[in-house]
Amino acid sequence: MRWSAFLFPLLLLGCPTVEGDPAECLDDDWAPGACAAGEAVFEANVSRSHVDFDTELTYDVDPPSSGDHRGQWGLWGEYEYMPPEHWVHNLEHGGAVFLYHPCASIETVDALRAFAQARADDDGGAFRWILTPYADLPTAIAVVAWEWTYSSECIDEAEIEAFLVEHYRQAPEDVAGDGSYDSRLIGR
Repeated sequence: MRWSAFLFPLLLLGCPTVEGDPAECLDDDWAPGACAAGEAVFEANVSRSHVDFDTELTYDVDPPSSGDHRGQWGLWGEYEYMPPEHWVHNLEHGGAVFLYHPCASIETVDALRAFAQARADDDGGAFRWILTPYADLPTAIAVVAWEWTYSSECIDEAEIEAFLVEHYRQAPEDVAGDGSYDSRLIGR
């Protein structure tokens, strides 16, 4: 079988190719910066169209907090890796995306997971979250909501909670239901 015949279905699913896995740490020398107060940044949405798989998607902001995306949004929960073109759709549905640099410590990832899993339900149902590594992350962690990104080199639960109180479920479509994308889903 030719590699292109094998890779084409993976590309359609948004899976990484054999050129490298964006969930893997590729820099043994990477270390987070000094722990300091995090920063929340607003990036106005320019478009929120559903884009077919045969169209390449790129984002001007890392990580993206809005923009065009695939029609499939993900099941809420933790992923070995979810491409941004899917989790941006989760943002449009009012969810929060917890990102970590692939080289971040297991303690950092565990802390993000524990925070997301422990957050209380609200009048919209269960807390809607995605947890995934993001190779282009300029900091150790980020929490993203529609048009907003909180970035930090360390976990500060009070700052993350304040960010979520302000920006969670503040999106064009407040849809609590799971999507159909589940490639590399670990679970809730």
